[in-house]
Amino acid sequence: MLAGVVAAFGPAACGQHRQWDAEDRVRQAGDTEIPAIKREIDRLNSLRHVLIEQVDRILDPAWGANEDVPPRTESIGSALDRLSVQTLRIVHTERLVGGGAGVMERVAILRRQRDDLVWSIAVACEDLVSARRRTPRPERMKPYGKPGR
Repeated sequence: MLAGVVAAFGPAACGQHRQWDAEDRVRQAGDTEIPAIKREIDRLNSLRHVLIEQVDRILDPAWGANEDVPPRTESIGSALDRLSVQTLRIVHTERLVGGGAGVMERVAILRRQRDDLVWSIAVACEDLVSARRRTPRPERMKPYGKPGR
């Protein structure tokens, strides 16, 4: 099971790095370049969501599906996605500014947020395994430019 999760999130992490770069490019792009970059961002976002769903499909059998307990607000796949984004945010913050006092304070805050997220994910997994909570229903609401998704 863990190998499947790691295999699914390897491409997600690469995709998030490419998406981060595309979002930086779109902020500096001219009007004629923006539509193509926005389509790239949508494609990368769609890939992220497919991979999140894949992680959730791998993990869901471990939790069970007791409809009598309250759901979590997000799936473990979504939480792991946020963790990956937070880690990327830390790396980019460290690189972009170069280490002044204000930057180091910001990085420390980001690291505390990441640590809280790791803790929250661990508690969420405990809640799911013990059947105190269940995963939310997996339906996607945002199609990212693809009709019928």
